[in-house]
Amino acid sequence: MAGVDQRLLPDYRVACAAFTDAISATRGHLDAPTPAPEGDVQSVLDHVFGVHDSLFLAPLGVQPDRPDDDDPEARWAATVAALFPALEQPGALEKRVLLIGIVTTDVLIHSWDLSRAVGAAVALDPELCQSGYDRALANRSLLEETGALGATIAVPDDAPVQDRLLGLFGRNPDWC
Repeated sequence: MAGVDQRLLPDYRVACAAFTDAISATRGHLDAPTPAPEGDVQSVLDHVFGVHDSLFLAPLGVQPDRPDDDDPEARWAATVAALFPALEQPGALEKRVLLIGIVTTDVLIHSWDLSRAVGAAVALDPELCQSGYDRALANRSLLEETGALGATIAVPDDAPVQDRLLGLFGRNPDWC
C-alpha cells in the first residue's frame, strides 16, 4: 500500500467495532428514532449496509455470507468478515483512499446515532473524531454536494471534537 495512509484500515476497524457495539445495543429497537436523517434504527442499518455494498463489497467482487435481515448483528459480522480481507489485498485501497476515510467517519457517526436511539451515552474514539472532523473540513465542498453533511448544527468552537464532528454532520450533540 505504498502512498496509502497506513492508519486507514486500523481506524476503519475501530469504527466498525464501535458500530458492532451500537448494533448490539439496539437489539429489539429497530423502530426507535435516531438523530440520523435516515430515520429509525432499521433505516440507519439499511443505509450502512447499502454504503458498504455499493462502495466496497460490489466493486471488490465480494459477496458476504449474510444471514436473514432479522439479525443485524450477524449481518454486520459477516460484512466485516468479508470486507477486511478484501481491503487488505494489494492495491485494494489505492482507488478507495478518500472513500475509506469518509466511510470510517460515517460508520463512527452512525454508531453514535444508534446508541442515542436507545438512550445510551457514547464516547466516540477522540482520534477518529479528530481525523474525521479534519477530513470533513478539507472535503467540505464535496461532502456538501453529495448531501453527506446536511444542515450543520452550530456548536461552540471550543466544544469537544466529538460534538464539533456531530454538529458538522447535522447532529445535535445533546439529542436524546
